[in-house]
Amino acid sequence: RTKGHTLVAQYFAQDEATRLDPTLTVYDTLGAGSPVDMLPAIRNILGGFLFSGDDVEKPVAVLSGGERTRLAVARMLLHPSNTLMLDEPTNHLDIDSTNVLLDALRDFGGTLIFVSHDRYFVEQLATSVIEVGGGEAVRYPGTYPEFLQSKQERSAAAAPPEPATPAKATKKAKQAQADPEARKAAGRADREARRKQGQADKRRSREQQKRQRRVDDLERRIGEREQEIKEIESTMSAPGFYDDRETAQPVIDRHQNLMWEVGDLMSQWEELQQMDGGRESGG
Repeated sequence: RTKGHTLVAQYFAQDEATRLDPTLTVYDTLGAGSPVDMLPAIRNILGGFLFSGDDVEKPVAVLSGGERTRLAVARMLLHPSNTLMLDEPTNHLDIDSTNVLLDALRDFGGTLIFVSHDRYFVEQLATSVIEVGGGEAVRYPGTYPEFLQSKQERSAAAAPPEPATPAKATKKAKQAQADPEARKAAGRADREARRKQGQADKRRSREQQKRQRRVDDLERRIGEREQEIKEIESTMSAPGFYDDRETAQPVIDRHQNLMWEVGDLMSQWEELQQMDGGRESGG
């Protein structure tokens, strides 16, 4: 990357919640690193991130994974910046906490660059999508649904042309009815066109069945991994989980690997869906 001379960036790591000091309270976590002019607003900021009343005096050590993530985001936003780089910021967040995060990021006046496997989060926030693959990084202006629509249209445009149909061959045959030899040739052409059409139909049917088997397998694998992610996040949200870093780290690493794997499987699933959608619209 090349930094602009006016760049002031903040980075939110995937394991940002684990970097909080477990001995500090919620309030002190924000107060310890806050600019002096922000100190009077700390309680209001914490309230915006669902920490109210006695919650602000809780030690970080007893917070769940979702609470730690919300606190880590609040701490990051306290520091003046014009660019935020976020790596999986919705890890461990339920829908209410995700909406709190979305509201805070929508109010941010600078540039957001984020990676996420949370489809809801991406659809709600992204105004530009960068697709990385095949040795390229291609930027698409627009929302995530618009990006998917663009991919589907490009897949349809790139689809091979439909083979000549028996109807077209029959039409040519009728035009040659006055000539016996032409009628014979037209008949042969019609039979050949029907034979090729039948072969093409069989190929498409086999390909469609093969794709459907792949879709079913991908959905099964996605479901299995999402269930494991849910079980791991339940473990990670238990009070004291992050106290023993040596024990917690393998669990955190497994969670991260599963998130990336689900993202890759979802990408494959979407590609198969778009292939079928492109063929239907093209037919």
